[in-house]
Amino acid sequence: MIELQSIVKDFNVKGGNVHAVRDVSIKIDDGEIFGIIGFSGAGKSTLVRCINLLEKPTSGKVIIDGRDLTAMDEKQLREERKKIGMIFQHFNLMRARTVYGNIAFPLQKSGLSKEEKDKKIMSLLNLVGLEDKKDAYPSQLSGGQKQRVAIARALANDPKVLLCDEATSALDPQTTKSILKLLEEVNKKLGITIVIITHQMEVVKDICDRVAVMDKGTVVETGRTIEVFSKPEKPVTKSFIETASNISRIYEMMETGDSFTEIGEGDKILILTYSNVNTKDALISHISREYGVDASIIFANVEIMKDNPLGKLVIFLKGSKEGSDKAIEYLRAAGVDVEVIKG
Repeated sequence: MIELQSIVKDFNVKGGNVHAVRDVSIKIDDGEIFGIIGFSGAGKSTLVRCINLLEKPTSGKVIIDGRDLTAMDEKQLREERKKIGMIFQHFNLMRARTVYGNIAFPLQKSGLSKEEKDKKIMSLLNLVGLEDKKDAYPSQLSGGQKQRVAIARALANDPKVLLCDEATSALDPQTTKSILKLLEEVNKKLGITIVIITHQMEVVKDICDRVAVMDKGTVVETGRTIEVFSKPEKPVTKSFIETASNISRIYEMMETGDSFTEIGEGDKILILTYSNVNTKDALISHISREYGVDASIIFANVEIMKDNPLGKLVIFLKGSKEGSDKAIEYLRAAGVDVEVIKG
């Protein structure tokens, strides 16, 4: 549905050029929920604004559903943009219009009759769960309700693509979950391709099928969300994942020489990472019984990503060298990635 070919975006500023996006190529499948993640300043928002040419790329091609947007004149581009909905961090609703009026705005030149418009707007309000708020003004709504209105407005022209630029950053965690659930529902019911720009780990893990990690204007890593997060290759990806986990605390404690990380002769500190492993399997209990080792769980972080468990555990392993080696061998054979970080 979306193909970005060697996208470059430079800005001329006082003091020289800023290279916001550097040679980015991505393919996003029809009906996919695709995440573009990274820390602030990575170039994510600039890249997503290049998809609908709110920012015209310095070079490269943007192809949506087989049509090259970068080769279009202004009139053609206006028509093509109707197929690309967009929602923003701060909602961008018109304060002087009601909820109904905000959703009606994109339909002004649609050619639909008054009755057809009304039917469409009410069906969108029903989809986002705001039928009872149609006559309310944005100032009377919560943040989550405002974003629901923005989603309904973005869907008014039956787009093929929905771009979400930090759409949940201004919302609390509970409201974020409800908006993500709504986006997932929109994706399943309408088959719309959704691109999510975010720096929030929980957004990506909850609904994205695949993900691209950006750093300093380039895409450094891409793949299925569960694969990228279970086996990150680049330091920036590892750092991003650690922001939502307590596992990295063990490294800090080891660096500062915390007495908590002191171990005896033959003991080990391990980090276990598993995905697509049956979490009902009592792996820790098994190695204690079978190989005569004591395994103490110090830190643990278990996520569910698109129905797949992704777990990281820090354990202290005490026992004979033979028992420890066999325990590690057993865990690896069971599909667990084992990293010995001390001992």
